[in-house]
Amino acid sequence: MKRILIVDDQELYLNSLAFALQKHFEVVLATSKKDALEKLQEDVHIALIDIRLDENDEANIDGIKLLEWLKMNKPGVSVFMMSAYKEFSYAEQSLNLGARHFFRKPIDVFSLLAILKEKS
Repeated sequence: MKRILIVDDQELYLNSLAFALQKHFEVVLATSKKDALEKLQEDVHIALIDIRLDENDEANIDGIKLLEWLKMNKPGVSVFMMSAYKEFSYAEQSLNLGARHFFRKPIDVFSLLAILKEKS
């Protein structure tokens, strides 16, 4: 079973995604960039990362920084990005940096599963 790391600072949303995916993947959770980097010491096949990992900081794009780190240090990990924010530049930047797909929150679980299985 593939291991997926889900990174989001909103614990309720994080737990709901974990619940939805646990039958299909071994789920690992992180609530910050620092937490995610620690979890990435383990073998992870897929990463689903929120763009903003600190809702109180409008300039925060730790998710994109984590995507860049993954592409440089663990290029075999399939990275998927998500955000509730409407700025198209986040989606464009994520895809240009190598994300396989960009999801707008709230994410439809059936679409999420189909895309994760198809593109990872």
